[in-house]
Amino acid sequence: MTGDGDNPLLQAARALRPVILAAREHVESDRRLPQHLTDELARKGFFRLFLPQAYGGLDLAPLQGLEVLEELGRADASVAWCVWNGNTHWVAAQLSPEAMCVIHDDPDVVTANSTRASGKAEAVPDGYRVSGRWSLVSGCELGRWMVLLCGVQENGTPRLLPSGAPETRFALVPSTACEIIDTWTVGGLRGTGSHDVAVRDAVVPAAFTAGFFDPFVLPESRYRYPPFCRVIPGLGAITLGIARTAIESLTELAADKQLQRSMQILRDNHGAQRRVAEAQALVRAARLYLFDAVGRLWSVVTKTGEAPIALRADARMAASHAVFSAAKAIDLMYSAAGATALYTSSPLERAFRDVHAITQHIGVHERVMETAGRVLFGLEPDTPLL
Repeated sequence: MTGDGDNPLLQAARALRPVILAAREHVESDRRLPQHLTDELARKGFFRLFLPQAYGGLDLAPLQGLEVLEELGRADASVAWCVWNGNTHWVAAQLSPEAMCVIHDDPDVVTANSTRASGKAEAVPDGYRVSGRWSLVSGCELGRWMVLLCGVQENGTPRLLPSGAPETRFALVPSTACEIIDTWTVGGLRGTGSHDVAVRDAVVPAAFTAGFFDPFVLPESRYRYPPFCRVIPGLGAITLGIARTAIESLTELAADKQLQRSMQILRDNHGAQRRVAEAQALVRAARLYLFDAVGRLWSVVTKTGEAPIALRADARMAASHAVFSAAKAIDLMYSAAGATALYTSSPLERAFRDVHAITQHIGVHERVMETAGRVLFGLEPDTPLL
């Protein structure tokens, strides 16, 4: 399961589809994943897709993980999102084995995280005192540990990196030390339970913190794959899965739906035919680009241990392109369906809300394309996190 061959988790995702579909209404109404579904996902290893093998993870190659997220996205976007967010494993190769073994001693553990540095970690002897409030912590009600990005302070002032930038570190905080504040009243991705999380004066040992620029603990070249290039393409995979279901839904609807004030069936309508063809082309082309860009970066990293900036930019471009191509494809299907798509009984209604929620993620913000454009012009990227 550590190679690029067969993908048993993809088969497991397909087998779990009926269970996810049966839970969709509860996911939506409860604004979270049901516990029985979360437990099933954990038991089958869905929250260990990218976790290093040394810590009990499945250590899948990026393309294998994208296949799984795409398949889950076909069934339900909120389920796919929570699995994606529980698989970020930011800086896992830079965290201490002590911390990783404590956290992942139970193979079914679920983590939630925030990359918003809206908390502070005040340096104290042997660790940090963590306080703050983080928003958009998807799956926080499911998580046993919170992985929270903090601005580091020392003697009451921000601690700086050698580059002069303020230092940030992820602090791994047990959920028992966190307060969940119910804020997630939204349209799309309603079932992700992305509430706020607050922490007050939790002392976190230094071994349970790490930063993007820390030395690597795990030596293998596969762990030099840039974390944002590993994580953000998952957004593209999820949206492509949503779009595939939207196209299938419109195709099924078109076989019987009679157009208003007409004797014509939807599938015989030239406008609907054009829209479904355009949507299919958008999704298939975006998928090819996404998998090609991620695969090429992975190939170079595993062979050399290096991640060239041009290939990093290409992977991030491909992820953004996939998300917005999927959104356009879903818009086409929503439009073609007419008033039918307004009803919550239509899969297109949920697909429309969910995909547009994903377009708001900072990982696919239009600034990503600006950064990639700088690289294409031969300029230095405007963010060190690329």
